[in-house]
Amino acid sequence: MEKIIFRKLLLDITLRALTITFSLGLIVWIVQAVNYLDFVIGEGHNFKIYFYYNLFNFPKIIHRILPFVFAISIFFELLKYEKNNELLIFWTNGVSKKRFILNLIKFTLIVTIIQIFIGNLVSPSSQFKARGFLKDSNMDFLPNLINQGKFIDTVSGLTIFINEKTENNSFKNIYIQEGQLFDFKQSSNQIIYAKEGFLIDENKKLFRLLNGKNISTNDEKLISFEFDKIDYDLSKFSSKTIKVPKIQELPTLKIIKCSFNLMSGKIYNDEVFTCETGKLKNLNQELYKRFIKPLYFPLLALVCCFLLTISKEQNNYTINTIKIFLFVFLILVTSETLMRYAEASKIQLFLLACLPIIIYYIIYNFLIQKVKL
Repeated sequence: MEKIIFRKLLLDITLRALTITFSLGLIVWIVQAVNYLDFVIGEGHNFKIYFYYNLFNFPKIIHRILPFVFAISIFFELLKYEKNNELLIFWTNGVSKKRFILNLIKFTLIVTIIQIFIGNLVSPSSQFKARGFLKDSNMDFLPNLINQGKFIDTVSGLTIFINEKTENNSFKNIYIQEGQLFDFKQSSNQIIYAKEGFLIDENKKLFRLLNGKNISTNDEKLISFEFDKIDYDLSKFSSKTIKVPKIQELPTLKIIKCSFNLMSGKIYNDEVFTCETGKLKNLNQELYKRFIKPLYFPLLALVCCFLLTISKEQNNYTINTIKIFLFVFLILVTSETLMRYAEASKIQLFLLACLPIIIYYIIYNFLIQKVKL
């Protein structure tokens, strides 16, 4: 009987958590997708890349909101059980409040492991995959960005200006600058002016220019010639989008190696990213987010268990539930705020890791004494 009623409680908490997670996660995902619209499409990538980039960033949102969702789910599920007198079923079946708390904490440890798994494997790999879509994109949305009266510098090393766009999709008075305008040492620098032009191939990557002039550099000399027709290839250019993975996209093992080598005064080289002292604080904050923040899950569950010490029959029941909720909220804020103190020190990381464990045992002993009264 005890296993059955506990199974129902944990199932109710899980269902509530899943419902809130995907509902809230979807809202955040939509808002984020709107914010990414200018970032992705504005850099010349197509809608397919935009969709995949947003889709693979969804695990990051889940990892971010899960602590809040988990605490809210336990808190309101315990309130519901008290309101419906379902907690009495536990007490009448010989389940002590201490045993109730320990079983709930065991369940919380499983959720903690899931959070660590998401933070260390699922979220970084999915974000890295999303970055890969941008990296491998061939800029097939670029032609749609070419509008009249607007400088287009979406791609690296290229600036395009169109004075007029006609109804038959041709362009007039076209200015193209490739490379740096006054850097004569670069042989790839050139300026092209054409009276007319249009995109000719099916992928719209070939710009046919008519009646214009080309000025380029070669061996620090200026070369100029006029042309009746010339085809300018747009496919050789890449987006300005940052393609080097960010710290939150890196595998955990690489972050640990880089961080601990830097804190030990050693040099660590990696093919994927540059391991340098200036990134040490961000590296340690990422380690805090992946390993230390999940340690607050048992603490959040423990604080929610203070609801077992009050009864709906009490006059100050509502006030006490609000106090407990504020305590839960304080734990969430504390776990988030302490991340900024994960700086360039092994001792700081160790103390930050020990803090939730120490607080847990203090509150646990206090709570057990309280439920025994």
